[in-house]
Amino acid sequence: MEPRRFQLEGPSLDALKAKVLAEHGPRARIIAAEKVTVGGIGGFLSRHHYEVTVELPPSGRRRAPVEPDLPSRASAARAGISALLEEAERAESTLHPAAPAAPAVSTGSFAFAELIDNISASTGTPAAQAPPAPAAPGAAKADAARLYPPPLNQGRINQGLEPERRAIPQAPAPLGNAGDLVMVVGLGDEPLEVCRSMAELAGSGAAAVRVAGALETEGVGRAADRRAVATARAAGVMAGHSIYLAYGLGRSGTEMGRHATLIAALAADQVWVAVDAGRKPEDTAAWVGAVRNAVPVDAAAVEGIDTTGTPQSVNALNLPIGWLDGEPSPSPVL
Repeated sequence: MEPRRFQLEGPSLDALKAKVLAEHGPRARIIAAEKVTVGGIGGFLSRHHYEVTVELPPSGRRRAPVEPDLPSRASAARAGISALLEEAERAESTLHPAAPAAPAVSTGSFAFAELIDNISASTGTPAAQAPPAPAAPGAAKADAARLYPPPLNQGRINQGLEPERRAIPQAPAPLGNAGDLVMVVGLGDEPLEVCRSMAELAGSGAAAVRVAGALETEGVGRAADRRAVATARAAGVMAGHSIYLAYGLGRSGTEMGRHATLIAALAADQVWVAVDAGRKPEDTAAWVGAVRNAVPVDAAAVEGIDTTGTPQSVNALNLPIGWLDGEPSPSPVL
């Protein structure tokens, strides 16, 4: 009769050897061993376990009496299994050569979603907290174009006319899932102030805030490229909160072509514009229009309504107002 063979898996070879001996006796032999790597990117946050093939003598044979030289037999068995494991390690290194430095992962791609899935699985974070898979290319822009028409023309802004209230939908709340990237774009320090107030209201605090573009503040981490954004989002997944990225356009919003390219490359899940109600409406409309040409803008965060007698001029941007002087806005228009 042919010997019987089967496979077992476990966290270590010692645990597997003990299980084989306890369940099948000293005549059971481990004839193959393999180290299995699951998940991770380039070995980062991957998990390992071991699989062994066990051979039993044909059924019906009587077990041979246990010989007194068990220590020497056990040593020989350990040596044989170590050799099998070394062979498995060599095979694995051939199949999975050492990975180069971590590539720049687009936070809006399925590759980033896979990274978050692997981190969630490795750290015990529920999969439901991982960022959702991105929509099909062009879908977000199509939805934004349907919900939020382009800004009103310059003539209407200069005349101080407001769009009809029914044309502005209710503004969304800042995204709050673990690892979500909420980007706030604006002039000066305004986007940073908005991000800080959003993070404070969400209960995540300063650890959830990053800066990019022309903004650089002591004590606040930068996430100015896709790799840094991917790292920040992964930290958000592990801590269970969103990441609020303040993107500064400088004081006057010049070099909008360069900024627009970077804003689009960071692939945020939600984009807000931080607007000062006291600035000239035509100046605000110019840079907001450039941002909207680069990415869909979800809502406006308005600051400084007490510094001007005509805060309603921001309504001419034709964007829902979701944040007002550091807290959620009660209405999508002023």
